[in-house]
Amino acid sequence: MAHSAILGVCLALTASSGAGAQAISVYQTTPDLLEALSEIQVLRFSARPEPGQAAPLITVDDSQRFQEVDGLGASMTDAAAWLFAKKLTPTQTDAAFKMLFSRKDGIALSFLRQPIGSPDLAVTFYSYDDLCQQTDTACTTAAGVTDPGLAHFTLAHDEESILPLLRQAVALNPSLKVMLTPWSPPGWMKTSGSMLGSNPETKEPSSLRPEFYSAYANYLVKTVEGYQAAGVPVYALSVQNEPLYAPPSYSGMRMTPEEQAVLIGNALGPAMAAAGLKTKVMVFDHNWDQPEFPETVMKDPKAGAVAAGVAWHHYAGDPSVMSEFHGEFPQKDQWVTEASGGTWQKGNVLASEAAELIASMRNWARSYVLWALGTDKDHGPHVGGCSTCRGLVTIDVSHPENPVTPERDYYVLGHASKFLLPGAVRIGSDEPADSQLKDVAFSNPDGTIVLYTLNAGTTSQTLRIGFHGRTAATILPAGSVATFVWKLK
Repeated sequence: MAHSAILGVCLALTASSGAGAQAISVYQTTPDLLEALSEIQVLRFSARPEPGQAAPLITVDDSQRFQEVDGLGASMTDAAAWLFAKKLTPTQTDAAFKMLFSRKDGIALSFLRQPIGSPDLAVTFYSYDDLCQQTDTACTTAAGVTDPGLAHFTLAHDEESILPLLRQAVALNPSLKVMLTPWSPPGWMKTSGSMLGSNPETKEPSSLRPEFYSAYANYLVKTVEGYQAAGVPVYALSVQNEPLYAPPSYSGMRMTPEEQAVLIGNALGPAMAAAGLKTKVMVFDHNWDQPEFPETVMKDPKAGAVAAGVAWHHYAGDPSVMSEFHGEFPQKDQWVTEASGGTWQKGNVLASEAAELIASMRNWARSYVLWALGTDKDHGPHVGGCSTCRGLVTIDVSHPENPVTPERDYYVLGHASKFLLPGAVRIGSDEPADSQLKDVAFSNPDGTIVLYTLNAGTTSQTLRIGFHGRTAATILPAGSVATFVWKLK
């Protein structure tokens, strides 16, 4: 059935509800992006039976309340900041930021995970206490050169572009939450002397030298303090990106759960307390398939007392592990802090990413964060690591009239972030059996209800929405995402 015909049927289904019935705004994105967060119609709830009563019913129950949502977003990587600051004009950057962070003009992204020092998506290797010799492939410190007092600490690198851009983002969305994550300590703190995760030739992983646990904790504290002094409030901090992976081509470090527990419990916790910091500490920051790592850290008395919860990545395992973890540690929160899209994805990327966002939220995630905020047309720049990662937007200056293009990832996040307000809470909603419908629902503090829905099937699907004894019917095209928004009466 052609989409115009589907829409005609849909409007006919809802006409019986009457003009005075409760209205539902509908925003829709199709896989071909011919509709992209488009407001396509207004449905109306009715107490009378809707046509198509055999259609799957999604019942939304706001009496069931689960986790509060902290936000959805990505990372202002060094690469992204360089593209926005150096490759676009100020006017172009302003327009791109409104598209990303403004609720009126864009999708109101509300969570940024910021690298401490260089990740793989960077222009060069750097930390905030560099005593190393820069090359195109590494930054290695000479043996015996150290700075335990952090006399050489500086945020000068971030002050050039990253911090001004973050301030601009916060100005557009004052509720934006910023999380900081290190990919590597300065090389002089590590067994290898290098910021690389492992030796490219021997593959021997690098690790934090025990005598520098305190220096590293103070390094992290000084970074949080420096960001906040620069006008960027820091909501949360993790201590190591992907501690079970020691990359040979970009910044990283191996860290066992026992080492992380000692670092957090004996060094970071006391250092943060001495500085008066209330920043949340997230443990792990790696994949769903290794839950024994955060379990070990949480069960350590000192580290468990400091940790607010667990940061997860999506590259291995299943989001259901978060519900299992919630059952074991119900007092601790959970966040999905990295879920990259890239050229390796095949088929309907919109549907696959939307399904994962839904599953993450249904399994207690307080955030869903994709990786790069922006990349160029060649998926860079990068120093080692991912050469196929896709940003929320692609920046291509060979098209000066329209250099910033939103990708499908942008719309996957936007269908939630644009409509969820600070303090939004996930509420009950069922996923109809024997259908390809997936969904998650939220309640905003202002009384609006937000239902994020995916038709993961290959044919259009008639569906019904039930709320407080009333129903409304509509049709969702194959592989499409829709957000339904209505106000409590």
